[in-house]
Amino acid sequence: MITAHLVADVEAFGGRFPVFVHTIDRPEGRVLVDTGMVESHPEVEEPWHPHCFPERIPRHVVCVINTHLHFDHCGGNALFPGVPIHVQARELADARSEDDYTVRDWVDASGVTYVEHDGEAEILPGVRLIPTPGHTAGHQSVLVDEAEVIGGDVAYTFRELGEADTPGRLRVLELALPTWLAHAERPHVPRRNG
Repeated sequence: MITAHLVADVEAFGGRFPVFVHTIDRPEGRVLVDTGMVESHPEVEEPWHPHCFPERIPRHVVCVINTHLHFDHCGGNALFPGVPIHVQARELADARSEDDYTVRDWVDASGVTYVEHDGEAEILPGVRLIPTPGHTAGHQSVLVDEAEVIGGDVAYTFRELGEADTPGRLRVLELALPTWLAHAERPHVPRRNG
């Protein structure tokens, strides 16, 4: 079972833009996909003006998956010291080395424990990481029981996803499964535009 949790909103596209994280309930325990933000930061205050709701971030989890390490997806990583946080190795390297990529203090917060992957990986039975590059080179999505996808920022909207203009978007479209996006409250089966 996948559940969306509204944990923040930011100014974007001429209005307030929601930021959702997702939980996957498994027999092994709850998995959290992305961690939102727990506070604002000078690096993101302008132009994003985030409102954060850290009390809404689920805490009792067996592991975390970061779809990517932009500030609105990794800002709560510090809440999970010692909990395995699964990320693509390319994503972690880029977040640590590229200027204006993210808030590095949030990426390398005290106690954060990353598990790096190079490509697809099944981290629990029925929970598979799939590379979906485009938004970032190391972006990944989560395939759950071959039945649903948590896409993070593979696209901001389903219309954008339907453009099929990145390898990641093409991969998600080919799966043709209900897909959750980080900035949409409900899943949708994406379709190619036109």
